[in-house]
Amino acid sequence: MNRNLALQRTLDAIAHLSDREPPWTALLQGMQQLIGGDSATLILIDSDNELLNFQQHDVSPAAERVYTEHFFAHDIVAPLTIGATPGSWFDTQEMFSSSLLSKEAFYVDFMCQHRMRQLLTFIIEDSPQRRGGLTVQRNMPAGHARRDLEGTTVRRATSALRRGMAQRDAMARQWFDTAESAFDGFGEAICLVTPRGTVLRASIRARELFGQGHTLRLRSGRLWHPGAEVQRALQSALVHAPQAREPVRLSIPDERGGQCRLELVPAVPQLSLGKEALVFIRIHHDDTRSLPPIDSLCSTFGITPAEARVLTALMAGHSPKQHAGLQGVSVHTVRSQVTSLMTKMECTRQIDLVRKGLLAQPPLLETRSGA
Repeated sequence: MNRNLALQRTLDAIAHLSDREPPWTALLQGMQQLIGGDSATLILIDSDNELLNFQQHDVSPAAERVYTEHFFAHDIVAPLTIGATPGSWFDTQEMFSSSLLSKEAFYVDFMCQHRMRQLLTFIIEDSPQRRGGLTVQRNMPAGHARRDLEGTTVRRATSALRRGMAQRDAMARQWFDTAESAFDGFGEAICLVTPRGTVLRASIRARELFGQGHTLRLRSGRLWHPGAEVQRALQSALVHAPQAREPVRLSIPDERGGQCRLELVPAVPQLSLGKEALVFIRIHHDDTRSLPPIDSLCSTFGITPAEARVLTALMAGHSPKQHAGLQGVSVHTVRSQVTSLMTKMECTRQIDLVRKGLLAQPPLLETRSGA
């Protein structure tokens, strides 16, 4: 394709990056044609080196599958881009000698097998929460690629891309700020997180909530609860929310007798980079609301008051051993009660008991529509 035409296609895609449904595929196609490659990808990685998004143009389904399922963990380029300034280029022909590449399984078993002998990566995002790059792959490596990458034509595209990304980020901040103002009026905190719980944006009320010592906290930048069963229930809700048709609701009691009520919904597309799945969370913390009454749990699940107290303790994040110590009973007695709860509540794991107990709470703010 004529480079001027490829440039125009790329610039047209960049001009619409702030749309509700940005043309990411058209951007990949334009960059592939402009630089001269066989395929192109957009990859996002979180702070723990977990893959957030893999979007591609002209990459075979087999290559996408083996990369996301296996080879991503062995990528030889990604580790070397940590801390790179957005706007930087990386070329595998410059980064690695032929002899070194021949010893790398990622090169031999992935790059060569899937027509990607040369990778040209442009960094588009590098923040404490996530980093990402747009890569053009070539089957036939070409030397002196940087001369073309830093030439006038490609620089026009990359300069426009950096401006487009900045405008998109400003738009996302404005959207979030508007939402924060609206939900703050209802006494609610909001945050934007990945399915693994990494918090990308948080309202002032949310940051205050996480920092006040309540059981819902941030740990290494992720939502965290000290109770293992509650943490698993939270993780399950985060994974389920991006695909859910209805809001996912979760009630998390804290150690002070209060409660955090969460509503999780898929984030609007303009808050994502590429097609990454993000979760928008509304949080209402009630210091005065106590855990569900014992008699309510008894009638809901057909359990005894002693069993209801055990269930309440599990929901609050206590282990059977902790509850036994607080109640002055044998841990064997508590474990026997947990077994009885599983039978009566038709559960096979402690996490299922906690999830049923949490989801049995009154739905979060059902009178208001989801975000």
